[in-house]
Amino acid sequence: MNYSTGTDANTLFVDGERVLCFHGPLIYEAKVLKTKPDATPVEYYIHYAGWSKNWDEWVPENRVLKYNDDNVKRRQELARQCGER
Repeated sequence: MNYSTGTDANTLFVDGERVLCFHGPLIYEAKVLKTKPDATPVEYYIHYAGWSKNWDEWVPENRVLKYNDDNVKRRQELARQCGER
């Protein structure tokens, strides 16, 4: 399996990029550590901010979101709906 060490034409996110990522029903701040650009779908090795590295995991691209104002608001709304802060 090929792992990316930067950008790739097939990926939406780059290694080291701050992102938001679904884990269960909620969205958490995270960082892309590695990518599998040749996987179908593309996968990213994610580290969740403030979590132990034991939670790091490969996730499909559809669980990862750009870190921007709209997605931060989406994260906050989901947390509110689930009773989280």
